[in-house]
Amino acid sequence: MGEPLTPGPTRIILDTDLAMGAPGSDIDDGFALALALADPGLRVEVVTTVGGNSDVVTSTRLTHQLLAVLGRTDVPVVQGLPADEDAATEIVRRVLAEPGELTLVTIGPLTNVAKALEIEPAVATAVREIVVMGGVYLEQTNVAAMPGEYNFWCDPPAAQAVMESGARLRLVGLDVTRRVRLSRDDAERLADGGAFGRLASEHTLAWIAFQERVKPREEIEQGSCALHDPLAVAVVSRPDLVTWRDAHVDVETEGRFTRGVAVADLLMWEDPPAPNARIATAVDAEAFRALFVERMAGLP
Repeated sequence: MGEPLTPGPTRIILDTDLAMGAPGSDIDDGFALALALADPGLRVEVVTTVGGNSDVVTSTRLTHQLLAVLGRTDVPVVQGLPADEDAATEIVRRVLAEPGELTLVTIGPLTNVAKALEIEPAVATAVREIVVMGGVYLEQTNVAAMPGEYNFWCDPPAAQAVMESGARLRLVGLDVTRRVRLSRDDAERLADGGAFGRLASEHTLAWIAFQERVKPREEIEQGSCALHDPLAVAVVSRPDLVTWRDAHVDVETEGRFTRGVAVADLLMWEDPPAPNARIATAVDAEAFRALFVERMAGLP
């Protein structure tokens, strides 16, 4: 008998509202794309773009630019809603063509994913799983102007549509992702690397300074920034980085004070609802940091 085949990398569709490269914009989507490309356990089949951190046209342009910096112009990019339905259609086409093979990693508002499910509900059972950076599950934002985590707050009906879809869901929320940080010193050291490191360093330092100005009384945002989206990418190949718990999650779509808030039932009482997701409840921040630094050091 021959040797057993070694499983290949997990094939992913990365759905993102990437903004790295725009002055004063969030940078974690850019790091997430870089990490996905640097992880030998992942293979990025296509990047789809969505409006969120920037408008969808800008996100698409910045994604192309970042892929060029990373030397990966071979990765296709498909623009999403609201400009058109191309990204949703592309998700449907690819997932249905290879049932059980593709993982959808969403690190922006869930607009494209909800549209894909509306076009063809069978996407929910054909996708291997959907890994979402979104929501807050064991805490809350404590910000009245944005009670739901940003990705869910941007498009609450889309988030709820995904929760109701029946797809296999893993949800990595803000209460966990804000524990993994990139310090100002870390950002400065990135400049010693290649073209990506220099670009990432410049924009990360600007983002940390912006966060310090707009959140002067939020201690955790002083001197560092969170790596929300990279953690959601990392757990696809390294699920052991976080602690998982079954839950039933719904998203408030119409609340006067609670737009986009994720309500997680942890199935503790008698006769609980059926679980529809696994949520991250804790993270090994040091293990993630070591992985992240190693992957970034290997980029061109």
